Amino acid sequence: MGPFFGVLTMAGSRLVFTSLALVIWLISRPGGWAVLVVLVLLALRVLPNASH
Repeated sequence: MGPFFGVLTMAGSRLVFTSLALVIWLISRPGGWAVLVVLVLLALRVLPNASH
């Protein structure tokens, strides 16, 4: 089970770092803030809310 969790952890950290790189790139582009706001609002709309 150890190697399985190691692969999952590696994939999760790659996803986080890729997302962080994408956010930094979008912030540096003109209009990137608008894209980030739309993505956040879309994520809040699509992802289930745990408080309900």
